[in-house]
Amino acid sequence: MSFNRFSLFCFMLCLNAPVHAEEASLKAQTPHITITGSAHAEIVPDLAIVSLTLVTERSTATAAANDNATAATTVINDIKAQGIEPKNIQTVSVTLSPLYDESRDLNGRLIKRTFRAYQARDEFEVRIRALDKAGSFARQWIEKGANNFGGISFEIEHPEDRLKELEAEAAKDALARAQNYASAVGVKLGRVIEIAPESDSRSRYMPAPMLARAVANNPDSTQAPIPIEPGVRSLSASITVTWELVP
Repeated sequence: MSFNRFSLFCFMLCLNAPVHAEEASLKAQTPHITITGSAHAEIVPDLAIVSLTLVTERSTATAAANDNATAATTVINDIKAQGIEPKNIQTVSVTLSPLYDESRDLNGRLIKRTFRAYQARDEFEVRIRALDKAGSFARQWIEKGANNFGGISFEIEHPEDRLKELEAEAAKDALARAQNYASAVGVKLGRVIEIAPESDSRSRYMPAPMLARAVANNPDSTQAPIPIEPGVRSLSASITVTWELVP
């Protein structure tokens, strides 16, 4: 580090140190109260995510890859034909691998490994906003060739606005609780010393029911209606606030 850069670094350090020390001293020497407020809401999901996989086994790698690609194209074309935009269709993985049959002795040791076939897999997800159609769409795509159905999960597409409201409600909850405690001991709230929102408050989602996944994993049930119950997601926010206490 050059002399000039080192000097600048020391200068900035000297500027910052008293500020942090002052903040720590203010909280340590001032009578204060620290309260955590919280807010919660249950929201019905507005987005269904259908997981589909096409699996093909053939004696050669080329045949497995080609046949599976053809089947996947058929399913994807049908998805687009339902008015679902390409941006809502995402390829998760495309794999091609050999499969072997194994024989083991009574102790579980491998004694023979025989090549059986090549397996091609195309896995993708479809985002559907019309939740009432998700079950019929899933059944239709299974019949079109999606022979490995991963199920349906549910999400809230844009939770940000509701989470902002919950954060404001959490701050009000903290204020109400702090005022209640302060009043009980005969003091008042002064200035705010510190506000600390919880960093993970935007990722607290309770899983919705997975009834569709349980029913759809049985390939023999593709002719039966696939029930869709999105349930609710629980959003929450919390914030910790420290107030000065005054007589």
